[in-house]
Amino acid sequence: MVFHHCGEYYLIQNSPQTSLLRSFVENLGSGVDLFFALSGFLITGILLDSLDRPYFFQRFYWRRGLRIWPLYYMFLLAVYLVHRRMFSDIGVAPFVLYYRNFLGPDRASDIYIGQFWSLCVEEQFYLLWPLVLYFTAKRLRMPLILFLMCTAYFCRAYLFWRGVDGYVIYRLPYCHMDVLLAGALVAVLTRRGMKEKTLRQFCLAGIVLGIAGLATVETLPPTAITYPFGLTSSALFFGGVVGLCIHGVGSAARSVLGSRFLEAISKRSYAMYVFHLVPLYASYKLLLRLKLLPLGMLPALLIILGIGLVTYGMAWLSWRFLEEPVLQLKKWEWFATRQIPVSVHTDSTE
Repeated sequence: MVFHHCGEYYLIQNSPQTSLLRSFVENLGSGVDLFFALSGFLITGILLDSLDRPYFFQRFYWRRGLRIWPLYYMFLLAVYLVHRRMFSDIGVAPFVLYYRNFLGPDRASDIYIGQFWSLCVEEQFYLLWPLVLYFTAKRLRMPLILFLMCTAYFCRAYLFWRGVDGYVIYRLPYCHMDVLLAGALVAVLTRRGMKEKTLRQFCLAGIVLGIAGLATVETLPPTAITYPFGLTSSALFFGGVVGLCIHGVGSAARSVLGSRFLEAISKRSYAMYVFHLVPLYASYKLLLRLKLLPLGMLPALLIILGIGLVTYGMAWLSWRFLEEPVLQLKKWEWFATRQIPVSVHTDSTE
């Protein structure tokens, strides 16, 4: 996503609509769908593995809150204190209460925190999905997921037919839930005892169907039938990719995916996602003031590299001094009451 947003500012603003570079940069925006599919897989797996444990809801919401809220609200507070005018049109409440994704575009706030719509979708998923899994019988989980994925398609089709702006449709949780549910489906299938070979074939089929669907959508004009199928194809593709990475990679690929470099990036990826628009827009304003835009390919790539390094540096500081210390509180399960042995209540004189 960092390269996608940077590319929109520095690489494709003056490129032709049909250029390969523009198509590449714009398609990188689907990285958020990979994030959704991975999140759906991980969260569903965590929930399924802890369904029979006591304090199911308290433990999950407590741990998710510790992971998401401190950085999110501290950054939101910093933005509010430094640049309060950013909220002059849309207000602060949509961000504080996680319903920004239900609203349309906002030129002011989208500059620095436009990416927060996806965090709102995630938070809405975290809120409702534990309830759904907890109260759904085991045999009904997969049919329910498939039904909800189909529902997402029809929600997009209906809203597109009614003339709702694509900006809003893309960000609504019930229109985007099939990508999250694709990852959830892989988590459910993984725990059904399916053979590795069968699961790999299932994931490969999803990838092939997803690619075919995306290629088809690219060649057809947007209608109430074709437009909503783009996200359906994306869900199939990224769900298959997540499943294949979990069950289908060889030892060499596992070594790469488990490398210290990628581990360091993944550990700080949340903070990088939160911060990255700040150095991007700051650098753009500076270069614009210095009248150095547009940039050539090499200078643009160097600027993007610099933005990436600055973003990682900010994320490293966040992890070291905020996120990691806060996550230590996971061990403090304040909601877990211990049973006091009967002997303690017994009077010693009896």
